[in-house]
Amino acid sequence: MQQLINEEALVSAYATYLNQADFASAMSWCRALRLAGRADEAQDICLRWTDKVDGAFECAQLGIDMNYLGMFAQSEAQLSAAAESFPYGTNRHLLMSELAIAKYRLGKYHEAHEIFRSLRDRGESENLVRLLYPVSSDEVLQHLQRKLLALSDPVAGRRVGILQEGGIGDLIMYSRYVERLLEEGASSVCIQVPASLHGCIRTDPRVTVVDRLDAEILECDDITTMFSLFARYQISPYFPNTKSSMIAVPACHVLPASLTTLMDDQAPKRKVGLIWRSASGVRQEPYRSLDLGELVPLLENPSCRFFSLQVDGLSEAEKALFAEHDIVDLSPYLDTFADTAAVIQKLDLLISVDTGPAHLAATLDCPIWLLLSQACDSRWYDSQRFTPWYTSMRLFRQRRLGDWSAPLHDAKEALARPVID
Repeated sequence: MQQLINEEALVSAYATYLNQADFASAMSWCRALRLAGRADEAQDICLRWTDKVDGAFECAQLGIDMNYLGMFAQSEAQLSAAAESFPYGTNRHLLMSELAIAKYRLGKYHEAHEIFRSLRDRGESENLVRLLYPVSSDEVLQHLQRKLLALSDPVAGRRVGILQEGGIGDLIMYSRYVERLLEEGASSVCIQVPASLHGCIRTDPRVTVVDRLDAEILECDDITTMFSLFARYQISPYFPNTKSSMIAVPACHVLPASLTTLMDDQAPKRKVGLIWRSASGVRQEPYRSLDLGELVPLLENPSCRFFSLQVDGLSEAEKALFAEHDIVDLSPYLDTFADTAAVIQKLDLLISVDTGPAHLAATLDCPIWLLLSQACDSRWYDSQRFTPWYTSMRLFRQRRLGDWSAPLHDAKEALARPVID
């Protein structure tokens, strides 16, 4: 059904472009191509319009679309040019956020971080709050804006509320900064965390978790977000804590006996977990995920037994591949992230696209191979095999957007080695 919708949108966008042939219709066609998985054609449209844009707004919009397509060098040029004359406001905030993304991905960490820090400081508080909570009442927006923690504000003796921003993976990755906040003297911290992750938050009398923006956070002395803590504490691409002290598997968490039998530690084969699809619909889709069929070269490794940690249902084609390659479906056992964490710790390796469980495995110091789209998140910078974020993680990157052949070839060769590294 989704493919049909994308194709219908593509036909409609192309017809409009043929009729109008202007910038707006060109970008609509470009986006339809991108969402239909036709990255090369979408990139070609962006390149054709590079010298045709008229004014700062079109220049900025082209740069943003280039970012979505992994064209970071071209995007940086467009966004930098647009920034010179773009008026202050939420649109400029978005423009500068995209410029920071392009620079992070190009390995220009310090240039990117200077921009990102400026977007997270007091001068941008109104724009930031309005972008994070566009449907909130003016009363809530003004309350958040008044309490938003500036980067240099002291926190000693103060109660700090931390709003959720981004997905589960972002929360897990940036939760390492909560420890810094407490070391700096915050008397207590209240963190907005989805209920499914509550069981993985380490017990600390100074830390409270809630699953929504409610009075407990709003009544704190200061309010911030996990991304803003990244701006506050991250000085270089490297950080002394490669694991989050906030994330742990509950000591009392017991796996069902039937699952323990499935994952028998005495089994002679390597136990390899798989996650090939994200259900979040983030900006990197449809390129962050891949078809299970593309993993067949790995599934043919006779020294491994594969376990699926995919929890969003299976297609008929996927069920057939499960039967053909004896893949064990663990989804009936994975109700919470505490369940997922306990399972991950019994695996020899997790191979995953960029999802919350991948970050969970890494922060628990379990071996994780991350399959990355060429247009992946800025957090991965221009790192190739290794990442400063996690010591147990290895990166397998696309060379070309939408083409998984190179990273999967590398992963197949690595899986054939006697030692996982």
